[in-house]
Amino acid sequence: MTDSIDAQLQTTCEAFADQPGDISVLVEGISHVAAASVHPNQQVPAASVIKLAIACAAFSDESLDLTQYVALRDMDETRYCSILKAFEATSELSLKELIGLMLIISDNPATSAVLDFVKPSRVNDWLNANGMKNSNFSAGFTDRALDHGNRNNLTTAADCLTLLKRVYDSGGPFAEIQTYLANNLRNDRIPKRLPDAAVILHKTGTLSGLVHDIAIIEHPNVSYYLIVLAKDLPDPHKFAYDLAVFSEQVFEIMLSSAPR
Repeated sequence: MTDSIDAQLQTTCEAFADQPGDISVLVEGISHVAAASVHPNQQVPAASVIKLAIACAAFSDESLDLTQYVALRDMDETRYCSILKAFEATSELSLKELIGLMLIISDNPATSAVLDFVKPSRVNDWLNANGMKNSNFSAGFTDRALDHGNRNNLTTAADCLTLLKRVYDSGGPFAEIQTYLANNLRNDRIPKRLPDAAVILHKTGTLSGLVHDIAIIEHPNVSYYLIVLAKDLPDPHKFAYDLAVFSEQVFEIMLSSAPR
């Protein structure tokens, strides 16, 4: 049974990846054994997916007080959209709240404020210590970094799987990170066509020609990891739709293979 499910998953992944662009896919069961992949070790620009590693590095740093407050007036200005524009200029947010905004809405000024406390070297140390040797973080999320270095951060589907496992398996230490991921407001990719009974903990990444989504899918009958990293896409909007359809196909396969 497992061999036939793996073959079906593999065929579905390969068919999805066989379209214009450079696409990596990885599926792995949590509640039961099933797996498939396409180009899992191919390095691609990490985009905002790397924010999950930043959050993990912050929560792992025992010297860091996540309850300390940061004044909005001290944060970077941006010409891009930011949830922080909804706050009064005199507002203060805790470092933990900023991490939440970094993951739930992928806010870049919130991320930059977090990076004032969690330096790139700390993020890279955490990545290396946790087995993500093909990922690195060197460019932040200020306007300048987004203009000139936003493709310098790299990752792979295999490393993203390790990252999600670290978050999912750690329980208590990363419980709040799990909550942030489950409340992600950007749900037009992996979660879009999945049933309401499924809880999707995920983080997206978006740049010109690039569409990522990495997820933990929890359903009463099946749980699994799904990672899609794609670059050099001629039509990112179409790909996002195709990704939602592919996610539904993977769900149906995983559900059909779940123990009854």
